[in-house]
Amino acid sequence: MSLRWFIIHMSIRRKVTLLLLVPCGVVMLLAVTVLFAFQIRMFSEGHHREMSAVADVVSANSTAAVAFNDGASATQILSSLHAISHITSAAIFLPDGTPFATLGQPVGTPMIEVEERYFRQGNDAFMIHPLTLEGKQIGALNIRSNYQAAHAGMVRLMAGMLATILVIGSVVGALLSNWLQKLVSKPILRLTGTAQAVADNNDYSVRASVEPSGELGILTRTFNKMITRIQSQEIALLASQRKLEAILNSIGGVVWEADAATWTVNFVSRPFESMFGYRVDDWLKDRDFWMNIIFSGDRTRVLEVSRQAIAQKKSFLIEYRVRANDGRLVWVRESVSVEVADDRSACLRGLIVDVTEQKAAAENLERLNRRLLEVSRLAGMAEVATGVLHNVGNVLNSVSVSVNLLGDRLQRTRVSNLRRATNLLAEQNGNLATFLTQDRQGKVLPEYLIRLSEFIETEQTEMQSEVRLLTQNVDHIKEIVARQQNYAKVSGVFEQIDPTELVEDTLRINGTAFERHRVTVVRDFAPDLPKVVVDRHKVLQILVNLARNAKQALDASRPDGKILTFRIERTDEGKVAIRVRDNGVGIPPEAINRIFQHGFTTKKDGHGFGLHSGANAAREMGGRLSAHSDGPGCGAEFSLELPIAPKITDVDGNPIPATPVNGLASGGVLAVDAAQTFQI
Repeated sequence: MSLRWFIIHMSIRRKVTLLLLVPCGVVMLLAVTVLFAFQIRMFSEGHHREMSAVADVVSANSTAAVAFNDGASATQILSSLHAISHITSAAIFLPDGTPFATLGQPVGTPMIEVEERYFRQGNDAFMIHPLTLEGKQIGALNIRSNYQAAHAGMVRLMAGMLATILVIGSVVGALLSNWLQKLVSKPILRLTGTAQAVADNNDYSVRASVEPSGELGILTRTFNKMITRIQSQEIALLASQRKLEAILNSIGGVVWEADAATWTVNFVSRPFESMFGYRVDDWLKDRDFWMNIIFSGDRTRVLEVSRQAIAQKKSFLIEYRVRANDGRLVWVRESVSVEVADDRSACLRGLIVDVTEQKAAAENLERLNRRLLEVSRLAGMAEVATGVLHNVGNVLNSVSVSVNLLGDRLQRTRVSNLRRATNLLAEQNGNLATFLTQDRQGKVLPEYLIRLSEFIETEQTEMQSEVRLLTQNVDHIKEIVARQQNYAKVSGVFEQIDPTELVEDTLRINGTAFERHRVTVVRDFAPDLPKVVVDRHKVLQILVNLARNAKQALDASRPDGKILTFRIERTDEGKVAIRVRDNGVGIPPEAINRIFQHGFTTKKDGHGFGLHSGANAAREMGGRLSAHSDGPGCGAEFSLELPIAPKITDVDGNPIPATPVNGLASGGVLAVDAAQTFQI
């Protein structure tokens, strides 16, 4: 264990004591160290000064003895150095190196120096001091001192003194720190005890005793305020939890939460027990519990969808079956949201709803839809027949009005003018020659009668021709009604259909007519076309009408080389376009904008309602019928745009076969725009 770990796990009382002692001890130790180093330096300098002073005194007293060659006096003077314990030997040498007087053991090689010199060698210190008389050197004083012994004695003395000071200071510091730490640690310990009591008993009514002043007082008051706030928040949280539990238990579903990495369930609401007959603890203790009670036929799919959603960090909705505790199969719809943290799936929250009754209702609804489909097939035939007869009836009314107008015109013809002219001639009976040759009116009457007869004859011929044309149109309308009734199929039901199937059905209906009129049919179908959502009957009626119009346009312009092209492609607007193009007579520019108006036609025997009703039917299905032509003789192209069916796939992106109306089979997975996955 490290020192840091040891300090961290100490009590606060010891930490405060250590906080006081360590700085004081470090300061005292630093001071003692500095003082000890200072004393050593002072001892070295003092020893030098002492040796220099001794040498000055001895040399001053020995100069006369050397000058008078009194060796005994010089030796006696040197003997006074015995009073200094660390001086081990001394000697006076003459300038030629001859010893003049000595004390103690030999000092070694004689050293004759001109100036005083002090140096240390090994454990000894040497002082060389010249002896001069009247400016002339007469000898040299050599003194040896046991520097190491003197130094060691001084070190022992100083170490003892400093150790005594350090011990006394430490004891005094410990006593003071112990007294001071109580002033700091006791309030903190009391605050710690209060916090521990709150944590152990979850009793937020406990309050710490407030210190009178200082930072500890602020800390205590802040702590009490924090406890008060936590207490109020806990009360509010408990109330919120009770409300949340009441809400979760009343929503009619099971709410759960789990860890996304381990799939460990952390929470399950109580309706789980009443819905499936298991205990909540069964799921909380065993993370694989829920997966084990899922119906074996759905387990792989549920597991795959869940893993993909977690990997993609996307929410999902899925339906499957669960085996209840009593053995019954329960259909559930589970909505799961994936919470993302640090760019990874961290938490799963789900809602499980019992949809068994809804499934049963859906099955009944599917059966009803199938029955409705059959009924609508029969009703569609009647509706189409009624619609066709109604539109044709409007045209017949127009024709009838035209016939009546012609009859009125015949009744108001200029024959009455002829009668007045003949009456005028009858009045001139006997004077007819004079009237015709001399009277102003008589002169112009013969020419008038000739012109009037010619006009009446022409008018009668034109009216008779118009009556014949109207009769032909009526017969033609009757023929169209009969053919349209033969095409009547399902009406009012939207289905997902392959557009190529619609075109092929149209070609089969008109195949015999195309062969008889020698029309070459070209199929230009784009690959991978999506399905469209349309009313099959309405689309078939539109395409049959466009094909018949194209055949007639080809017959009116070309004896041979008749080409009719059916092209199917996907538009930029997200629809499928079925284009019918011919190389027939074309459409004049002034007629292209009126081509879909009710009653407008470019054919002599046309009725003017086919394209109009086709355009209306296309709009009802969410599509559009448009026309284009470069002008007369350049052919025409009609485009029927139909809405694309929504893409229906499973989780692997494989298409699911769609059935008409509400016939989607349960148990599949519906993916819309690859954004969210829904179980249906």
